[in-house]
Amino acid sequence: MNFIEGIQYKLISKMGFKYYDEDKYLIQECLKHVTKKNPKVLDVGCGTGHHSLLFEKYGADVTAFDYDENVIEKAKEKKIKINSNVNFLIADGRYPEKYFTDKYDIIFMAGFSIFGIDLNKAVMKKYLNMLAKGGILVLVHNSNLTGVVRKTNWRNHRINELKIFFESLGSNIEKIYFYDRHVTVKILRRFVFTSLSTKLHIVISKITKLPCAIVFIVSKNTN
Repeated sequence: MNFIEGIQYKLISKMGFKYYDEDKYLIQECLKHVTKKNPKVLDVGCGTGHHSLLFEKYGADVTAFDYDENVIEKAKEKKIKINSNVNFLIADGRYPEKYFTDKYDIIFMAGFSIFGIDLNKAVMKKYLNMLAKGGILVLVHNSNLTGVVRKTNWRNHRINELKIFFESLGSNIEKIYFYDRHVTVKILRRFVFTSLSTKLHIVISKITKLPCAIVFIVSKNTN
């Protein structure tokens, strides 16, 4: 582990995963890709419900789940405080067919641990089959694009690796973004979800080896 990776590991170990208020711009961008006024959203591996509640705030009908009972309890506490209608459940993300029979306009995965190291085609295919007509699946993955596995048991997936993965499942890649959640989103939020911003952040990440968020927005190929 080199010097920069050592610093990253210490920060992650000390602070854990952090949510940002600016994530609302990501949620708004996701909603632009569907035409329904009140789209049905499934938040996979929802944690304490940060993204779930943002989706609801912007008009979505949200079902959210996590395997961890403790985080779901915290999500339900948030729900009560703000009088939310998000349906929070405990479920195993490897077997969505056991819990869900509906079709969803947006299936959202941010930091879904099942894909933390390995890209499991069988599991992803299950989720793609749960998309409604015209629906999208959104995968958000933190990476510095090196392809190596961090000490925290998280792979720095490369963008091309993810492209090949989704294409092998017959998916249509609607959009790819690569951005940080610190300076750009706070100061230049209109610039974040553009191809120029993505290219710039790829260059910065390759030079510094610092991770940013890869966002893949895909749809199911119906041909």
